[in-house]
Amino acid sequence: MPLYCPRCNKSIDKAKVEEIDARLMKEFQNDFLRRGRCPVCGTPLIDTDKEAEE
Repeated sequence: MPLYCPRCNKSIDKAKVEEIDARLMKEFQNDFLRRGRCPVCGTPLIDTDKEAEE
C-alpha cells in the first residue's frame, strides 16, 4: 500500500520511497519524504497500511 498526500491527491509507492528520497536529496536537498511529509507541499503523508488496520 502506498503513502498518500491528501492535499496533492497523490500516492507514493512504499517500495520506491528510498529511491525517491535519495533522488530528492541529491537533486533538491529535500528531506521531506524521510520526515514523513509530501515532498511537493509538505503535508504529512498518510500511511494507508495503518489506516486500513484501524
